[in-house]
Amino acid sequence: MERIMTHMVDIAITILIFFLYSCLRKGRLPLLQRLYVVASAFLLIWLLAIAGILGGADGSIQVLTVLDAITCSACALMVVSVLLLTIAFIYNYESLPRIFYFLYILPIVTSLIVFTNPWHHLFYKQFSIYASEVKFGPLFILSGSQYYIYCIISIVLALRNGIRKRNKSAVWQSVLFAWGLIVPVSVNLLATLKIVNLSIAATPIAFMFTIICHGIAIYYLNFLNIKPIALQNIIDNISDGYVIISSDSQIINMNDAFQEAFGESYGMKNNVYLDRQVEVLDEQKKDVIYDLLSFFDICRQTVSVITYEQAVIKEDRKIYYSVELTPVFGKRRMMGVVALFKDVTRVKEEIRQQQQKLSQEMERERLASLGQMIGGISHNLKTPIMSVSGSVESLENLVDEYTESLGDEEVTIEDHREIAGDMREWLGKIKESCAYMSDIITTVKGLATNMNTNNIVEFTVDEVFRRVFLLMKHSLAKHSCILSMENELPGDAVLKGDINNLVQVVNNLVDNAMDAMKEEGGKITLYAGKQGGNILIAVKDSGPGIAPEVMDRLFHSMVTTKGAMGTGLGLYSSAGLIRGKFSGRMWAENLPEGGAAFYVELPLQS
Repeated sequence: MERIMTHMVDIAITILIFFLYSCLRKGRLPLLQRLYVVASAFLLIWLLAIAGILGGADGSIQVLTVLDAITCSACALMVVSVLLLTIAFIYNYESLPRIFYFLYILPIVTSLIVFTNPWHHLFYKQFSIYASEVKFGPLFILSGSQYYIYCIISIVLALRNGIRKRNKSAVWQSVLFAWGLIVPVSVNLLATLKIVNLSIAATPIAFMFTIICHGIAIYYLNFLNIKPIALQNIIDNISDGYVIISSDSQIINMNDAFQEAFGESYGMKNNVYLDRQVEVLDEQKKDVIYDLLSFFDICRQTVSVITYEQAVIKEDRKIYYSVELTPVFGKRRMMGVVALFKDVTRVKEEIRQQQQKLSQEMERERLASLGQMIGGISHNLKTPIMSVSGSVESLENLVDEYTESLGDEEVTIEDHREIAGDMREWLGKIKESCAYMSDIITTVKGLATNMNTNNIVEFTVDEVFRRVFLLMKHSLAKHSCILSMENELPGDAVLKGDINNLVQVVNNLVDNAMDAMKEEGGKITLYAGKQGGNILIAVKDSGPGIAPEVMDRLFHSMVTTKGAMGTGLGLYSSAGLIRGKFSGRMWAENLPEGGAAFYVELPLQS
């Protein structure tokens, strides 16, 4: 039996030496691997001392005393290392808090006591190679009690971890950690109580089972593999916050960015349960975790990726995060979610600045366009004003004639009726001219309104076409252009939005069509029809068309074909207006018969 134990010790020593050599060759090791190597190293020292005792049973008592002291010391230090390994494994520590290293104080004191026993005899009153002759001192119980206490704590922590996490992989890992310690504790208990007559090598050999079980649990999570270490380094170096949450709302892992953003201020750390943490937070901070838990539940119920925006107050300023929750599955069951917190504060600010800048440029262009129209509009107003003036003069003449006829017996009732009829006719002309001027003023007033002012109403395409014609009438005549308006929409087809915005866009397209046809003029077609569930407005000209290199950049950048006379903002801003204010789109194409067509597609308001 003794020979078998000697061979088993030799095999265990060989395995541990090979394992430690392969680990140390890797260079700097992470915390969990370091603790695993330390525990294995203490077990190796213990086994070497046991091998010395088994091989030198007939040697000097002084050598055996030293070897026995080494076994006691190595055993105490190894058990503490296993406890720290269990703690680091359960709580996912990357760096062990310094307070835990104080656990080494008791085994170090034990080691000093056992090595100095020949001077005080507090550990052994009498040491002998024969068990029947050994007499234990008062401090011997110190070694035995710490062995059992540390092992039992490790077993309890491992089992508790498996029960709390409730997922299959965590349970198996916890069972491996606990079972790996239950075996050597049971073996040592049987030997101590002399229930079974076992060799002194039985307990360290049993601890080989511990090393194997813990190794399987650790390798199962790939903690000793370079792949997860590399992945963790990548995750830590990305700027977005990253956190893994289990199905019972426990934080499993996070990267440095998330730790920096929410770790200290919100108490969101590894192994913290969000539903418990929210109860201890200040009222102004609870919204972040409440939102996360709410969308976590939605993600769990719908089993789909959920995205939402989260605003966080930090140092008196608002930070915006785009949060994406992705479910994580294991064996056809949802085990938790991966939450990605992307800081979009700068993006939102840049978008706001771009919108503000574009609005300013659009406003400048609108005012410039309005200034150009004033000349044509004033010319349009001359005709109705002259008509009103002429009508007023005719009315004055009729009033004079009527006044002179008063008391004249030759003037009959029929003459009075004729004078009244003439007055009514001139009043009708005045009314017609005033209505025309009112339409022009209303249209100009609408365009004069700031682009950032929204007046959301329902309107028809006919009203848009009428306003465009009023505004462009003089310019069309000046450029020798004819505007043909074709509306194929049903009478109940309406649009919803600010009519002035759409009028400005169509004005801009008609103005571009006139410029494209130069001084020769030609026909411009303003068309409206139904396309699917949308309204299609088209402005077609008979000009030379659009060059391919310009066509590729239309609506995407500020490009112009007008040279120094153009800013390139017209189509660019028009496309932005159509997208932002009407949820529509714009595009252009060259026509087979010549010329170009610009299309505006808008959703039909039912």
